[in-house]
Amino acid sequence: MSLVLIALPLSVQARQLRIETIESLPFGYMDRNGQPTGIMYEIGNRIAEEAGMPYVNAVVPYARTVFDLERGDSDFVIRYTNEKLEQVAIQVATIVSLPTIILAPAGSRFRSLADLRGKTVGVVRGGRFDDAFDADSAIMKIETNNYEQTLRMMMAGRFDAGIGSNVGLYFNAERAGIRREQLAPPLVLGEKHFFLHFSRKTADAETIAAVTEAIQRLQARGEIRRIIQKYVGTMPTEGTKSGK
Repeated sequence: MSLVLIALPLSVQARQLRIETIESLPFGYMDRNGQPTGIMYEIGNRIAEEAGMPYVNAVVPYARTVFDLERGDSDFVIRYTNEKLEQVAIQVATIVSLPTIILAPAGSRFRSLADLRGKTVGVVRGGRFDDAFDADSAIMKIETNNYEQTLRMMMAGRFDAGIGSNVGLYFNAERAGIRREQLAPPLVLGEKHFFLHFSRKTADAETIAAVTEAIQRLQARGEIRRIIQKYVGTMPTEGTKSGK
């Protein structure tokens, strides 16, 4: 670590990174001992450590991350993008790409987005998972606080399906006690990218360069992939690819 610090400009060494992690299992959450953990929590920490910079990392509600970056109350978050986030933050690098799926109870037959017209779909508040889905006004979208709420309401018959990343939906289904046989094969819409978004209000060239290089080294060594696999193992890959 000391060698990394010596190689960095003093202004970067002295700066403390203020990281925010989205509050969404398994990306960021509190463990049974009340300690923060999760895929993006660990990855954010490793990026700061690899860059040789001190840091703090807080798990916060998904929608709040945009406002904190806009105000300069945090430096970076790793999450999916949206229109507002693109205005207030720099997309430094892609961290991982995950399939976006529609998940529904067993017996459902959703083979394309057209099959969802007139149906209700749970969407995590602030989430933008698929452009065609978002643009289809015939699909009724209901905001939820998180993936677990999406799944519980879906299984209770409050709406017909849920949308999100395969990792987020299947991880939370398992935690909620929902068995695989209770779920229909997923409708796969495409892929979305988790970007590291750095606040335009607090960014400087030296810090962005240090963070970018840290990500490249971690990716090259396979450390980011190993963190993801620690939490999710293997996700189901079966499903219907949407023709939109």
